[in-house]
Amino acid sequence: MTSAACQAMGAPDRLTEAEEKAAAALAGLALPASWEDADPTLRRHLVAACRPVPTAGLWHVTDNRPALDEDRARHDCLRALTAEWPGSEPVLTEEADRLPALTALVRLTALVCWMPPGVWLEAEEDLLDIYDTYTVGTLPQQLGR
Repeated sequence: MTSAACQAMGAPDRLTEAEEKAAAALAGLALPASWEDADPTLRRHLVAACRPVPTAGLWHVTDNRPALDEDRARHDCLRALTAEWPGSEPVLTEEADRLPALTALVRLTALVCWMPPGVWLEAEEDLLDIYDTYTVGTLPQQLGR
């Protein structure tokens, strides 16, 4: 079974500003390997530091369909993203190197998305709270068939 996660952050017209603010927010911090296991003080600090990063939204979806290769899963994720958010321009994996701080922020946000659904975080500790809108879920099973 292949599992691929696809994420996109909005505000493409402000990428340079977003990259600079994300770099400032994450500078010198040891980023946690797990959001759930991270110290609450660190979670609150990271959320507060990342609030100034201009974002329009985050879209995180997992594809768990059996017998699907990673490239196909990513293609289907991006296709679903453009259907849900017309006009969106996701940053492709090969372009992520030019935006290391935003890439780190997206990876950090993915940790929140992977937390068990029963875990509830206050806004001060929930990194998803920095986004104007967000979607977290799975691709429909019929997509790509």
